[in-house]
Amino acid sequence: MNKLLRIISVLLALALSMTMLFGCGSSANDDGTVSGDNQSDNGGSTADDGEDEIEALEPSLTIDGEAVDISSNPVMINIGGIDIPFDEFRYVYIYYAASRGISSDLWESDPDLFPTFLEIIVSACKETCYGELLANKYNISLTDSDMDEIALNLANESAQFESQEEYEQALKDAGITEDLLERLITKQVLGNRAYLELYGGENPQLIGSDEDIKADISENYVRVYHLLISADHFYGLEGYEDYTDEQLAQEAKTLAEETLASIQNGDGDIYELAQTIGDDPGMIDNEEGYLFTYGMMVEPFEKASFALGVGDVSGLVETDYGWHIIIRLEQDEYVNEHFEEVRETYVNDRFNSDVNTLLAETEVTTTEYFDKLTPDSIT
Repeated sequence: MNKLLRIISVLLALALSMTMLFGCGSSANDDGTVSGDNQSDNGGSTADDGEDEIEALEPSLTIDGEAVDISSNPVMINIGGIDIPFDEFRYVYIYYAASRGISSDLWESDPDLFPTFLEIIVSACKETCYGELLANKYNISLTDSDMDEIALNLANESAQFESQEEYEQALKDAGITEDLLERLITKQVLGNRAYLELYGGENPQLIGSDEDIKADISENYVRVYHLLISADHFYGLEGYEDYTDEQLAQEAKTLAEETLASIQNGDGDIYELAQTIGDDPGMIDNEEGYLFTYGMMVEPFEKASFALGVGDVSGLVETDYGWHIIIRLEQDEYVNEHFEEVRETYVNDRFNSDVNTLLAETEVTTTEYFDKLTPDSIT
């Protein structure tokens, strides 16, 4: 791998992570559920292992047609008391655009999209501050081992190069400094420290005993299996090429109604049907279903699931993704038998929920530099 792109990829993972550590965000799945947008997309980088070159630009900031002296690293935004200076903001701005293939042509063709792009950059910067925000709220500090980890990570980065000069040139070509690299690495290490202190360590401050966890799950969680017939179930299939979206949706609904009737009269098995005609890949060969609490699924799915008794099968539950048939499963025995796995998921869910809430409550203030940004302000 090209060494310059290696360091860029690392920084993207640090600076652009919308779901740092175990995933702070939530997104809708194809089955209509909502889940953490998690570890598999660690960092959100789309760099193809060094295949795509990213153009290096000399850092600059232009406001009202005048070049700003960036030697003092002016603050662009403040997130809950945490300053985001120009170099960090610029890094997220430039490489988020590059990794998403956004060019100046887009702003020329549709300048109204630029404010939305800035909102995304602010959100990305906000996500990177979750560790500092947690640390400030709960009085958490980096340990000596954390400081050693930061130093080791920095050393490993420079070790990718044959000389210090080559390393410094790579940083310069990328438009960053070692100081920025260290700050970004520190953000991730502090996020890890906050997670361990509050959620994932030996004696986490915010997670109760195993018995407390089991009691919470018993009271506030539900386990279900479901069959989904999506609204575009027949899309692209032979015989349906000329169907409109509305016609495809009606055909899918009819199939869902017929499938429900088959299950209700005993002719069809929900598990078998979910794996043969169902449109949620998560249900294939997974009769253990989903274990979740409030706020993790889209509302109609959640409401219907909690309303069921163990062993009951729902009627058709419509969401934006199609029609669901849900069966509620026993959960207490399941939790006891799979507690280590369940506990890990529970802790991660709690972490994600708390961080999402914290970020939503965190105020962002902008400076004059940010307020006057135009598509050609930052290079």
